[in-house]
Amino acid sequence: MTPAEAQRLQDAARKRGRWITWFVAASGGKARAWAVVADRHGGMRLPGELVADTLAELRAILPAGLTRDKPTELMPPEVVEVWN
Repeated sequence: MTPAEAQRLQDAARKRGRWITWFVAASGGKARAWAVVADRHGGMRLPGELVADTLAELRAILPAGLTRDKPTELMPPEVVEVWN
């Protein structure tokens, strides 16, 4: 997924009153982010991923207006950051 596609997903979800959380993992020399959309009925992972060489590069291409949170103990161990 491109940064522009990620921003469109984020904008469309907000317009529909849904919440997207971006989960970030770093392994194998790459940083990856995937989106999970949620509403009052539950959530699902969206297709595609943002991919960059470093965490700093990945942070720069995440959709605008997000806030960084720490992963919780319930998340997979490969998740190093969470953005809402």
